Amino acid sequence: MVPLLEGRVTLEQGSSEATFLVIQRTNFVERMTIRFLKQPSVRKIKLDKFGAFAVNQMEYKCNVNQISEAMSEHFGEEAEPSLPRLVKFLEILEVHEWIVWDEEEDKS
Repeated sequence: MVPLLEGRVTLEQGSSEATFLVIQRTNFVERMTIRFLKQPSVRKIKLDKFGAFAVNQMEYKCNVNQISEAMSEHFGEEAEPSLPRLVKFLEILEVHEWIVWDEEEDKS
């Protein structure tokens, strides 16, 4: 399975090394709070370096195992245990409906 960012979610590189997930607030209640309570139209979630790296790998349509291996190669021992950490991060994104899952195509 390949995790992909949902259509209303984008990755934004902020100043210095800060990386954010930018989530458009699109449902009815959110639109009303934006309009009448002057709430912001987007939510910005700051990612740590591991989360930012994982989301960058999602843009290359890597599966979970490939992302985990890339994290281990890039960060070394600092990322260990990379697979459980990545799975928990993806669970959080999935609960909030910020990612969708794509069936992995045979790349032979």
